Amino acid sequence: MIYTKLTKLLLILIFIYLYFKDSNSGSLVRRDFLIKRGIYYIIVWFVGITIDFVLPRLIPGSALASIIYSRIGGAGANYGQDIQQEIQILVQQLGLAQYQQPLYIQYFNYLKEIVTLNFGVSLTEFPVSVSTIITEAAPWTFGIVIPAIVASFFIGNLLGRVAALSRGKISDYAILGLMMFLYTFPVFVTGEILIEVLAIDLHIFPTGGQYNTFQFLKPTMSLPFVWSVIYHAILPTLTLIIFSLAGWIMGMRNNMIPILQEDYMNYYRLMGVSEKMVASKAYRLALLPNFTSFSISLGYSVLGAVAIEYLFNYAGLGYFFNQAITGLDYPLLSGIFFMLVTAMVLSNFVADIIYTIIDPRTSQEETEGV
Repeated sequence: MIYTKLTKLLLILIFIYLYFKDSNSGSLVRRDFLIKRGIYYIIVWFVGITIDFVLPRLIPGSALASIIYSRIGGAGANYGQDIQQEIQILVQQLGLAQYQQPLYIQYFNYLKEIVTLNFGVSLTEFPVSVSTIITEAAPWTFGIVIPAIVASFFIGNLLGRVAALSRGKISDYAILGLMMFLYTFPVFVTGEILIEVLAIDLHIFPTGGQYNTFQFLKPTMSLPFVWSVIYHAILPTLTLIIFSLAGWIMGMRNNMIPILQEDYMNYYRLMGVSEKMVASKAYRLALLPNFTSFSISLGYSVLGAVAIEYLFNYAGLGYFFNQAITGLDYPLLSGIFFMLVTAMVLSNFVADIIYTIIDPRTSQEETEGV
C-alpha cells in the first residue's frame, strides 16, 4: 500500500519535471527555483528524520524496561521463572535487540528502515507491523483533516473578505472579535467544550470513537456503516474547522485590504468598474497566497489531529502517536513521525510548485535575489 502511494508520488514528480523542462527562459527560471527549493526540502527532511531518531531516545525511561515490566510485572506473570531468561525471550519476540546496540548502529539501522519503509513490529500493538498500523490509521486521519481544511478554507476566506470590505464597520469588528476569540482556545479545549455541550449535555453527537462498535463489529461498505462513520467524524472535524478558521480569516483580511488600496484598483473605479467587480478581482488576487497556505496547512493539520484524535478516542495517526509516546514504542513512534515529517515537507514543496504556476513572478524574484 505504501509502495503504491510512493509510486504515484514519483509519477507526479516526473510529470512536474517534464512540465518545467522546456527551454524557454520562464520555464528555466521556474525549474531552477524548484530545484533549489527541492534541495532545501531534502535537507529539511533529513534533519527531520534525524530528530525523529533522537527525540524518542531522550524520553525518560527505556522501551525495553517498559515492555518487560508490563509483561513480567503484570497479572499472570510467571514469577518462578528466571527473570534474565524471561527478558531474553521478550527481547527475541519483540525484536528489541537493536535497542541494546550502540547509538550509531541504531541510527544506520534506522536509515535502512527509512529506505525500505520497514519500521518493524509495534511494541504496543505486537505482533502488528508499524506499516500495517499506519496504512489502516492514515485514512481515518485524512478523513477528518481534508474535509476540515477545505471547509475552514472557504468559510475563513469568505469571512475575511467580508471583514476587508467592511473595514472599520460593525461587521469587521464582529469578525475580528470572533477571530481573536477562536485564537485564545487551544484545540483540545475547543474539543472538550464541544464534547461537553453537543455530546454530553445535548446528546446530539457521540463522545468519541470512529463508528458504532455495538452495531458494527468491523468496517463494512453498507450505508448504515458509512453514516455511522460520518456521524462520529462530525465533532472531530468541527473541532479542527474551528481551530483552523481564525488563520484563514486573518490571512484573507490582511491580504485583501492592501490590494483594495492599490493604484490599479483606484484606476478601475475611475474607469467606472462597479465596486462589486473591484471587490471580486481583489478577492481573487488575495487568494493567491492562501492557496499556498492551503497546501501547507494539510501537513500542519495532521499534527493538530494528534490532540483531537486522542481526545475523541479516534484511532487515526494521532491516536497511535500518543499511544506510542506513552508506551515508549520506538518503532511505531518513528514510523508515524516519519510520515508526519514527510507530509509537512511535501506539502510545503507542493505549495511552492502551485505558487510558481499561479504566479511565476515568485520564482523569478527568488532567483534574482539569490
